[in-house]
Amino acid sequence: MKQKEIFLKTQGNAYLKRNKKKVQPDKLPKSDFLLVEILDLNLPSEGVKVLEIGCGNGTRLSSLKENCGFECYGLDPSYEAVKLARNRGIIVHQGTADRLPFDDKSFDMIVFGFCLYLCDRVDLFRIACESDRDLKNPGWMLILDFHSPQPYKREYHHHLGLFTHKMDYRKLFMWNPSYTNYTHKVCHLSEGRYTDDPQEWIATSVLRKNIETDE
Repeated sequence: MKQKEIFLKTQGNAYLKRNKKKVQPDKLPKSDFLLVEILDLNLPSEGVKVLEIGCGNGTRLSSLKENCGFECYGLDPSYEAVKLARNRGIIVHQGTADRLPFDDKSFDMIVFGFCLYLCDRVDLFRIACESDRDLKNPGWMLILDFHSPQPYKREYHHHLGLFTHKMDYRKLFMWNPSYTNYTHKVCHLSEGRYTDDPQEWIATSVLRKNIETDE
């Protein structure tokens, strides 16, 4: 069974239960690396559509909706998370990143909210293709995840038979000359400071999609 199927059935809910208290609305945005980068983009307060893949209970999207006026959508494998996010007024679907239930060029911004490290490796091409399909041109792609200069695999200690994968997730898009990496910040997973310990590295990356056309 693929990892995505296990997360859709049980582990998505288990992940939510373990982590639901880590991000509290009253600590946003300074405690949230992605929100800091999104706010720094200084986007207009109206007409911006955002999709967060791995949105959890919708805390981040709710903050963007209330404070920035963005039209927010989410995707998460946990049906419990989906219910909580919908209670916040967010349009959320249960699913995984390899199959997005949205039309082409639907979003001004797509955010990967700390989920790629759990995705099946065989789905990475599909994940990149689906998110690129749904992102407008020009558009913003933001990624928060574990970071490693070289791919690194280890057992997922919360469930036997599952694995986590660290890598430089910008590489899913940066082979394409239409994507530019504006920022890439590596820091300590829980403390937000710089660290020389690669086991604690996470990265927040801001990419810009801008395809030149003859139209």
